[in-house]
Amino acid sequence: MKKIFSIQNTKIKYLIKIFNKKNNMNIFFVEGIKEFEMAIKGNFTPTKIFICEKIFHKYEMIQSFHSITFLISIKIFKKLAYRDNSSGIIALFKEKKYMNQLKNIKISNQNSSLILILDGIEKPGNIGSMLRIADAVNINIIILCNMKTYVYNSNIIRCSLGSIFTRNIFIEKIESIMYWLQKNKIKIVTTGFYKHKKVMNLYQTKFSHCNNIAIVFGSENKGVSNIWLKKSNKIITIPMFGYIDSLNVSNAMSIIIYEIIRQKNYASLCLFFIYVIYF
Repeated sequence: MKKIFSIQNTKIKYLIKIFNKKNNMNIFFVEGIKEFEMAIKGNFTPTKIFICEKIFHKYEMIQSFHSITFLISIKIFKKLAYRDNSSGIIALFKEKKYMNQLKNIKISNQNSSLILILDGIEKPGNIGSMLRIADAVNINIIILCNMKTYVYNSNIIRCSLGSIFTRNIFIEKIESIMYWLQKNKIKIVTTGFYKHKKVMNLYQTKFSHCNNIAIVFGSENKGVSNIWLKKSNKIITIPMFGYIDSLNVSNAMSIIIYEIIRQKNYASLCLFFIYVIYF
């Protein structure tokens, strides 16, 4: 491993340039041990790794990357680090292609699938939190449309705890998504707070009979695009009992997703008992 202790080093200047997004090299930053491990688990390729020897201690995780690893001073690390608890590691990774890949995915009607669509979510922290929830409930198809931020934004990576690297993510135009949903006979469930004749209370809505569901979340400010409201099979809302008329979108997602899963699991359990009793 080579050592770099000067802020004027060409590699450090290059790194700062990337950090400030003054590049078109299809490379992005990853900070932290957990996030680095998740990127490797997701088969992302590191191009350079920078570790601060006064902070970093997990050398076994970078054993196979010695040729691209550099030791840097704590002064340089603090200059580069986005947050205080990065555990002494910053790495550069190659981007993956997310555009126009959805058409290659086929959904079986034999299995129950839950698909997440994020439409125009503005805050990177919210996107990251929603990806983390998706990982917790094992939603493996996540579609992003009307993107307002860079998909590898540091806040997205941090708030998702690196789960952005291990989920199947697609960035598509709404028209392409709609065509794919219809082709695969996937029901569309839109969320939000709307005065619309199709709006239903979450807890009065039955999901157990729906096989494949795509659930759409929009931004807190604007909600979902109008086309989702027109094409939805269901529009659901969470009942509010106080003065505030909305929730943070990631909190709303937790409530809705877990209610859908609860209903589906309960229905499966009932079918199991019916089978056991009958046979």
